[in-house]
Amino acid sequence: MSSFSTGLYGSTISSIVNNVNDAFSGKTSGIDVSTVVSELMQIQRQPEVQLQNQQTTINSQVSALTSISTQLTALYTSVNSLKDIFGAFSQNTTGSSDSAIVSATADSTAAAGTHSITVSKLATTSSSYSGYIPSGTSLGGTQIVINYGSDPNKPMKTDTINIPGADATLQQAASYINSGSYGATASVVTDSQGSRLVLVSKTSGANGNLNVSTSAASFTTAAGIDAQLTVDGVPVDSGTNTVTGAIPGVTLSLGAADANTPVLVSVQPDTTAASQAIQNFVDAYNAVIGSINSEFTVNSTTGSEGVLGGDSMLRSLQSSLLSMVSTAASGAAQYVNLQSLGIEMQNDGTLQVNSANLSQALSSNFSDVQKFFQSTSGWGQAAGTQMLQLTDPTLGPVAADINGLKQTNQGLTDQINDFELRMSAVQDQLTTQYSSLDALLQQYPMQLQQVAAQLGSLPNTTSSKS
Repeated sequence: MSSFSTGLYGSTISSIVNNVNDAFSGKTSGIDVSTVVSELMQIQRQPEVQLQNQQTTINSQVSALTSISTQLTALYTSVNSLKDIFGAFSQNTTGSSDSAIVSATADSTAAAGTHSITVSKLATTSSSYSGYIPSGTSLGGTQIVINYGSDPNKPMKTDTINIPGADATLQQAASYINSGSYGATASVVTDSQGSRLVLVSKTSGANGNLNVSTSAASFTTAAGIDAQLTVDGVPVDSGTNTVTGAIPGVTLSLGAADANTPVLVSVQPDTTAASQAIQNFVDAYNAVIGSINSEFTVNSTTGSEGVLGGDSMLRSLQSSLLSMVSTAASGAAQYVNLQSLGIEMQNDGTLQVNSANLSQALSSNFSDVQKFFQSTSGWGQAAGTQMLQLTDPTLGPVAADINGLKQTNQGLTDQINDFELRMSAVQDQLTTQYSSLDALLQQYPMQLQQVAAQLGSLPNTTSSKS
């Protein structure tokens, strides 16, 4: 029995004895049965307290392991970002010598290089406007036919719009057109001479040219034109000012036309994205190692380690992670490990990025750094496989440890439930016993009075012997 239990036992017994003595001597009207039984049950429940304390420890261990599991998943994600052929190392960035004329974006399929682009014309959008329509003129029941395309005789599309009879005003007619799935939008323009119905094509360039006919009014059309540009000397025609296909994987955005100003557009690997992906990996790794280290650090106040300090699995996990970041890889020329890239291990097992060394590697040997993380024999593939095993939700070491603790916790819960059933019977028994004792003690004063009365009824005697 622990010193705590011994102290609780002694104080409880003392309290109960005092309670009985007070009742026996008449200081109280009887035993406080509820208090006595409650105090005795505290002693009886000491084994249950120990089981509950074990559960508290297990819950703390599960919580700590769950946090580490979450950090491991984040680490796995960061490793995948490095080895993914469509990830951070596959991103490109672009530059333009005159972004007011041409700017660009590039996807992961674009090849690095520089291209000369000259924009002679921007794509414009066709519009068509009616003559002035007198105020009060009803367009209800009017039919408007719109042909689209560069050749009015061979339209690429035709819209036949029948304005409902209820839509009498010019504005109602415009609203009806806009509510439909037509190839043009409508608006009403009003000036000092009156109002006009204006139609604007939803398609830019020559293919979106409007040819409008209706009995309600005559329409004047401003034709749209295609954008005209040369890409590395090759003429390109585009119906929009967003040009795709001229350079594989690159989208050009035309902002202005200047036939006398060639613009240089460059495509290069996005070293900023790659550097950030590496930093994300380092941060995720340090978070896991930091959590593990904290469990093995002795608290200066309590003199004990963390709740997982005695967990052998955690030692094994720590060793696996340290081995992972120290492993050498082949097939990446001069870069054989993280250290060679400028990712340096510290004394506590955490990593730190040497920014100057990493920047030099990315800017001068980007393809070799990419191979280090993405080739089949590279570090990224090996690390990804190892992290997949460590984070397996069933067979992973952390998951297995958590499952084992949860099973132990359930076993303790079952023991506590069984113990509670026994304690209920013990409490009933103690309540019965002390209630009986209380009844006896409450009868004691009456018995004393009866004895005194009997003694007082005996005849008096004057004999000294009597």
